[in-house]
Amino acid sequence: MRRKNYLWYRFWRHTVVGTGLKFFYSSVKVRGKENLPKNKPILYIPNHQNSFMDALHVATTTWPVIYFLTRAEAFKPNIVGKFLWSLYMLPVYRVRDGLKSVQKNNDIFELCIQYLKNKDTVLVFAEANHNLKRRIRSLSKGFTRVAFGAEEKFDWELDLQIVPVGINYSEHQTGGNMVQVNYGDPIPAKKYKSVYLKDEKAATDQMKQDVSEAMKKLVFHVENLEEYPVHKILWDDLEPNRNLVINPDVANERISKTDSFLNEELIEQGKKLDALAEKHHVSLREVAYGKQTTAKDILLSPFYTFSFLNNIISYQPVQYLINNVIKDRAFDASIKFLASVFLFPAFYGIASLALALSGIDSIWIWGYLLLSILTAPLFVRAKKLFTPSSSSSLKKKDPDTYREIKERLTTFKDLRELILAKN
Repeated sequence: MRRKNYLWYRFWRHTVVGTGLKFFYSSVKVRGKENLPKNKPILYIPNHQNSFMDALHVATTTWPVIYFLTRAEAFKPNIVGKFLWSLYMLPVYRVRDGLKSVQKNNDIFELCIQYLKNKDTVLVFAEANHNLKRRIRSLSKGFTRVAFGAEEKFDWELDLQIVPVGINYSEHQTGGNMVQVNYGDPIPAKKYKSVYLKDEKAATDQMKQDVSEAMKKLVFHVENLEEYPVHKILWDDLEPNRNLVINPDVANERISKTDSFLNEELIEQGKKLDALAEKHHVSLREVAYGKQTTAKDILLSPFYTFSFLNNIISYQPVQYLINNVIKDRAFDASIKFLASVFLFPAFYGIASLALALSGIDSIWIWGYLLLSILTAPLFVRAKKLFTPSSSSSLKKKDPDTYREIKERLTTFKDLRELILAKN
């Protein structure tokens, strides 16, 4: 089937975004890709923690054409909407968009069904919104409507495969970190045919439950929201090996082992410590381990210095947006990624033009460009090395609060060691 904007779509998906992610993250690991269905329509259901970065990771770690269901407000103004349509993004309307707008979803779902008929892939964020917490939230029924609608329209011969996806970040809000994308075993939609023909609601609930349970195995997942701060502190904030945070097998086993240690007092302590850290904008990991400087940092210090000085000016609009305009912290990484893809290269081009107009020999200009590109991924680490940490700032400004956080954190450090020693 000939698709409109196909080469344009491939250019942005793999050349621009794919290359950008390689620079933005230190590594992106993929598990379970070998189990993805071939030559069948697929409905991807990923978890949604990190704004549009989640969609980008699915898009760049698979090859089939993907149509992305995206919240309608992202399509404003109109010029942005046209651009998103050209990249196979489809607007989904919510109640707050107005009843008339919600009715437009019928046409969008019909489009999805046609794409699935052509053995393409549709991506739906079934949690319906994003949240930085490491857990699977309740799933909405929108994806079941697409799945059952497609199978019913084609007499249950479509063989639609629902693929749960788990995206795990070692750090949500910054670059230079690790990501692990886990693809779960496909769930055939026709598995629910007999239940659906008897009771649509029961089939919908069963599909939602099955997909949710499959997703929980693919991510760092805390079932009970009340217990979340305890697990976050123990297995995220206090975990020095970030590879273990993005490995759901390890993380979920630890969460399970923690259950026997939980009580109301510990849960309350976790809430207070987490709230205290959030109130004072301090990283518990930095309080626990300080600003670690490695031999690699010393060896690469000239390159870190160049990267910091070369990128700090073009980073200022990003800093302003994060600090003063965008209140939702789940957008932090997305804004920083866009800066790395567009602002930084634009600055390199302007600086090179200025050097050329100054009469600098071209070999030095090309050298500057090459060094700028190669050292761009070092900017995140350079910024950490050359700016005061949140913990050191708090220690100077409010030593009593810093001491309280430190003391409370010691309790969780001791508990962590006890749990890890448990067989």
